[in-house]
Amino acid sequence: MLKKSTEQTNTKISSIVGADMVVEGNIRARETVRIEGSITGNVETEGALIISATGKVKGNIKGSSVVVGGVLEGDLSSTGKTEVISTGKVIGNMRTKSLIVDENAVFQGQCIMNTDEVFALPESEVMQLEDKKDNKKMR
Repeated sequence: MLKKSTEQTNTKISSIVGADMVVEGNIRARETVRIEGSITGNVETEGALIISATGKVKGNIKGSSVVVGGVLEGDLSSTGKTEVISTGKVIGNMRTKSLIVDENAVFQGQCIMNTDEVFALPESEVMQLEDKKDNKKMR
């Protein structure tokens, strides 16, 4: 299943964190990143982000699309599609345009979907924005 999802990104993988690698620190990239090893830190890419079945990230991640086949302990932001495949486990909150969670996948957290405004706003401002929308509806 991960192979299919990886192929669907249709982008060149520019960076790979190998299965035997352990990274402590933040990672930033412009193109697709595939994680097969362990990362303690935030991962941000302008391209797709793929966490393979052996991959583990303890930190926040951000990408144009995200596929989680391993373990993510942290928050996830995606301006496109997010997929948690059957071997995937996400413990944290998500902000994404669309979400697919396969059978046997684990997702523990909250999800905000289809809200373009959310990506630019900190959490407290998101709540204020939602309150303003609710007040307008009441009038």
